[in-house]
Amino acid sequence: MTETAPDGRLGALLDQIGAGAPGLDLTRATLGREALAPRVDPAAPAPWWDAGWGGLALAGRDLTAAKLEAADLSGANLHRARLGGVVGRSARFDGANLEEADCTGADLSGAGFRAAVAGQVGFADAMLEDARFGEAAMRFANFRKALLDGADFSGADLWGANFTGADADYTTFRRARLDEANLSDVNLTHSDFEGASLTKARLVGSRLRGANLSGVKLDGADLSGADFSDTSLVRLNLATCRLTHARFAGAFVTGTRMRVDQLGGAVGEEVAGVYEAAQASYLALEQNWRSIGSQDAASWAYKRGRRMGRMQAGVQARAAWKARAPRALLQHGYRWVADRFVEWLCDYGESLSRIARAFAIVILVFGVLYGLTGGMILEGEGRATYNPLDLMSYSALNMMTANPPEIGIKPTGRIANLLVGVQGAAGIILMGLFGFVLGNRLRR
Repeated sequence: MTETAPDGRLGALLDQIGAGAPGLDLTRATLGREALAPRVDPAAPAPWWDAGWGGLALAGRDLTAAKLEAADLSGANLHRARLGGVVGRSARFDGANLEEADCTGADLSGAGFRAAVAGQVGFADAMLEDARFGEAAMRFANFRKALLDGADFSGADLWGANFTGADADYTTFRRARLDEANLSDVNLTHSDFEGASLTKARLVGSRLRGANLSGVKLDGADLSGADFSDTSLVRLNLATCRLTHARFAGAFVTGTRMRVDQLGGAVGEEVAGVYEAAQASYLALEQNWRSIGSQDAASWAYKRGRRMGRMQAGVQARAAWKARAPRALLQHGYRWVADRFVEWLCDYGESLSRIARAFAIVILVFGVLYGLTGGMILEGEGRATYNPLDLMSYSALNMMTANPPEIGIKPTGRIANLLVGVQGAAGIILMGLFGFVLGNRLRR
């Protein structure tokens, strides 16, 4: 029934609705509140009119076989109506009552639900691309595995709604209330959450690549395993959120409050073995923690990022070995060995204790070598000393001075003098490295 249909045709259609006829053909029918209100006689209520709600009476009706494409059902009472699998592309339900209605598997692409009252409505597995839900009241609605690409939920009340497994890229949630909503494992790529409230919401494993999270309230939200790649996270408060194994590769993170312990020990890319992306993820976190003055956290992220670079070099070296590519094997193998040595020596320039450990090991090793070569002679006696105290004292002092120490012991022979020179050079390098790391720590 079209908007230009004769009045008699519209009356016949209303009679069918009033009589509860099944299999209604409402294609392009204009049955909105504004269109029908003038036809209502207060003295003789029509069976197709819900006087209490003020709209078309379809509460509890089975409309699974109805044709609803482009139908105008704005303001209708569809409380607990059954619309499972119905085709209603571009239909209008603005201001309608859809509380507890069952629209499971329905095709309602491009439909309008502005200001609808739809608490506990069921849209599981429904097709709702480009649908409009602005200002709708939809607490505890079920959108499980629904197709929501391009849908608009601006200002909607979606408290406790279930979006698990839905596809909602380029979807708008501006100023929407999503407190305690479940958006786990949802594709939210490039979705717009500006000004939305997601207090205690679950976004476990959700894909938020390129999403707009400006001004979002995320107090107590569970973001475990969420993918924030290429997302802007500016001046957000994530201090009360769960961020276990979240991903941040390519994200712009600055001024955002968060802690190391929230990550569960590692970012998601590292857990997945994608070390190059993990390195980028730690770099983003390092920059963020420096921006808020959390130097210890920034140091942790820096070290993890360097470790990811080493792990990636190891992966590339093994691939080169299998491919029998000696040049690539040499390149990546050298990088792995060099990074591993630097990590052992000073934890990538962040650990004074590791440098002190290296000092002690070098002193011990060279003290043993001096004893094995028998090149340490007691002055005045002309005999070699094998006394551990003499050897370790000479080794320790040789690490601290530019010239061999004067303690009544002198090296003799080429091997002993070579060892003294090598140890002296190692001492100079370690002293310089210790001063550099200490300076960095003091500046922080």
